[in-house]
Amino acid sequence: MKNLKLGISALALTVASTVFAQTTNNPWLIGVGAHAENHKAQAGNFSNTFSATNLTKNMFNVDNFSITPPLSKLTVARNIGKGLVIDWQTTVGNVENQRFNMGKEFMLMTGLGFQAKAAGLIWNEESWFDPYLRVGANYLRHDYTALTFPRTDWRGESVGNGENGNENGKANHFAVATGAGVNFWLTKNFGLGVQGDYVTTPGDKSTVANFWQASASLNFRFGNRDRDKDGILDKDDLCPDTPGLPEFQGCPDTDGDGVPDKDDQCPEVAGPVENNGCPWPDTDGDGVIDKDDACPTVAGPAENNGCPWPDTDGDGILDKDDACPTVPGLPEYNGCPKPKDVIALEATGALKDILFDFNKATIRPESSGKLDQAATIVKQDNEATFLVTGHTDAKGSDAYNLKLSRERAAAVVGALEARGVNGNQLKSIGVGERDAKVSEKASDADRMADRKVVVEAVNGAAWEALKKSDLEVVEKKTVVKKAPAKKKATKKRK
Repeated sequence: MKNLKLGISALALTVASTVFAQTTNNPWLIGVGAHAENHKAQAGNFSNTFSATNLTKNMFNVDNFSITPPLSKLTVARNIGKGLVIDWQTTVGNVENQRFNMGKEFMLMTGLGFQAKAAGLIWNEESWFDPYLRVGANYLRHDYTALTFPRTDWRGESVGNGENGNENGKANHFAVATGAGVNFWLTKNFGLGVQGDYVTTPGDKSTVANFWQASASLNFRFGNRDRDKDGILDKDDLCPDTPGLPEFQGCPDTDGDGVPDKDDQCPEVAGPVENNGCPWPDTDGDGVIDKDDACPTVAGPAENNGCPWPDTDGDGILDKDDACPTVPGLPEYNGCPKPKDVIALEATGALKDILFDFNKATIRPESSGKLDQAATIVKQDNEATFLVTGHTDAKGSDAYNLKLSRERAAAVVGALEARGVNGNQLKSIGVGERDAKVSEKASDADRMADRKVVVEAVNGAAWEALKKSDLEVVEKKTVVKKAPAKKKATKKRK
């Protein structure tokens, strides 16, 4: 009785020390049950132990077991890794070694063991079927000091003890238990467990204290739970019913934008943290988000902060590319109006070969198209000022040619004004035969090249001087003699 009380005290001490040592970060298991020992099945060697005869008659024969009452076994276990469990098992009771016909003697076996579980390594660790392999190192108290050796066992075979075989039995042993077990979880936290072990005492140099042990337990799992199976314990999980990520304390981030769903106003659409997980809007669809868009409702390029490039003068050339952004112009002149000298040159080209009635300033009808074209050209710039200059060939007197060139230039100006050209933009002069290139003796067809009206752009001070001067004087001053005076005396007049 004294030994039994000692064993129960040891069992209680084991429970107390283990329970108070538990942490809150790992699940625990406590199992309570009963055990039974079979010493007869210990047959001396491996082949005999697992022979068909020994298994049938000895190992599985209930009469060969010394069965202890319930609450004689305690298991405390803790998961230390996926599929790996560390446990402390204690069995206690009055056990009979039937191999030597020894009466019931107090037995206490307690020690540390490791379990390798299939559930968690091969299949779901939450499975109801939870088998494992186990190995443990134990202290065994079973007193054989009253037995002398060698002696015969229940089969009449001689059994020795110690190196010489004649040592008395021992009371305290180092024992190694190897075996297998299985838990059947009826609920998430409650189940039944059975376990079988072969216990050896390698330090004894004998098999006297060896035995087979079978046990059954009621198992209870407790500790922190992880309801959503995300690897984050419920106590640390801000979203315990929804699988989540460690960086968000167990809450999910469905759209992967770095904002957990619980804080994300757009949990299924990625967006920046500063906008509460929602994408920044782009109202005008120009690729520049509204917060960076200076014109959020009007599409524009990113390089202009989301605003369209302006076209102040409305000429179709953006101000950024327009050399004259406030004046309508043409692409070929970088958005500037066509230069005045170019307009003058084009107008002169349009008036090339304009026809007048013979010896008159009357423009012939067939030249109407040329005048239309020239008027269109001049009207391209309603600010420019142009001088229309009449030229004649070299045939005829200087005074006559000067008068005729003046009249023809004035006729052209009048025709252009009739076609909508602002008269304030035009002035006319005649220079007669001043610039004639073809000899007066040449054919009429050849001399036609010198009969022309030239349009010239006049700017600034030159135009003001023309307005204030006597154009007739200007015209006369432009007349240049074609030859020295002595040759002029012989010149024939028309």
